[in-house]
Amino acid sequence: MHVTLIFVYSKERFTGGPEGVAFDTVEGLKKNHARLVDNDIHIHIMSAAGNAARSRVEVERDYENLTFEYFKNMLPSALLADLNYCLRMRKRRGAIDLVHSHPISGAVAGCMMGLPTMLTLHGMYWKEGTFSSNPYTRLSYALNTRRFGYVSQRLVKLIAISPYVIDEVDQYYKNKDIKGEVIENPIADVFFSVRKEESDGLILYPGVISRRKNQMGLVKALNILKNDGVPFHCVMPGPCIDPDYLAEIKKEIERRGLEKEITIPGAIPFTDLLHLYEQAGAMVMTTLQETAPMVISEAMATGTPVIAPRISGIPYMVSDGETGFLTDPGRHEETAKYLAILLDEPGLRRDMGIASKRVAEARWRNDLIVGKQLDLYLDVDAQSRSK
Repeated sequence: MHVTLIFVYSKERFTGGPEGVAFDTVEGLKKNHARLVDNDIHIHIMSAAGNAARSRVEVERDYENLTFEYFKNMLPSALLADLNYCLRMRKRRGAIDLVHSHPISGAVAGCMMGLPTMLTLHGMYWKEGTFSSNPYTRLSYALNTRRFGYVSQRLVKLIAISPYVIDEVDQYYKNKDIKGEVIENPIADVFFSVRKEESDGLILYPGVISRRKNQMGLVKALNILKNDGVPFHCVMPGPCIDPDYLAEIKKEIERRGLEKEITIPGAIPFTDLLHLYEQAGAMVMTTLQETAPMVISEAMATGTPVIAPRISGIPYMVSDGETGFLTDPGRHEETAKYLAILLDEPGLRRDMGIASKRVAEARWRNDLIVGKQLDLYLDVDAQSRSK
């Protein structure tokens, strides 16, 4: 069985999101390589992470059933990504039994070419696009919404990273029988290796600086915390995709006199993020829309309690009162209250951290997640051969 697996993969894990999922999946595939050999499964990974127009194909010595093809994005990618993937797949069409794409454009290309195609859906395009004021970004989300409408009835399987995806898709595309399978995102081993050495009062919120992530909501909660006399320091690392929003946040921080309590360092090295997880007493989110946030599963794998809003896919990840606290969106005083509780009770942090790591071990180890994906590949292949 020859599977073409499409995502943006790099050999080093330098970020989270879909790119982090790609790295963690390959890590899991390598652990399952003996199973690939035993079942004659060959995985050809296509990654638009190259810097040359011509493809570069690599095979690692110890993993002969995995091949890696790197190539350059065609710009503007919002318009031309489908074509780019079509051109790459056309060269290998006779050697593709199944396409499994993470970007929607790869799924479109597979469906257009009449190949059995699966899609892992990472975001609700029709919701996330409403938070951006950038015309190009809004166009990208609108096009991806239309792309999903096209592939939704042509996929052999939709892989949902949370039960929330199934519910949301069913509501948005009413009366459509979309074949979904829940397989959550994998987590890199390095997160499970973190050993906590807490720094007093450290609060962490990793993520891109954007209105959807709503860092402003956390600033307002932290202002309540300061007024209540609770000592803390909050770090919000992540690249900025909305400079105007960042300026608003900094202005609010200055207005509230929180310059010493809040640090926004921008994008930081992956090793620095791991160090922050070592020190953090809590990982908090005030996001407005999510699917299955990687920062939650990563935080839990490090043994860090989570405070996050009771929206979208988050309640499927955080057990309220056991691995963290769920809050009502927009209630900044509630976020501040739970932060104060966690910062004041080291025993509670420890117990929640232990419970969080236990859940992460059982649900998100990359060899377990990839094993489920391989089960699905074999099942789809068997159904195809029986027809």
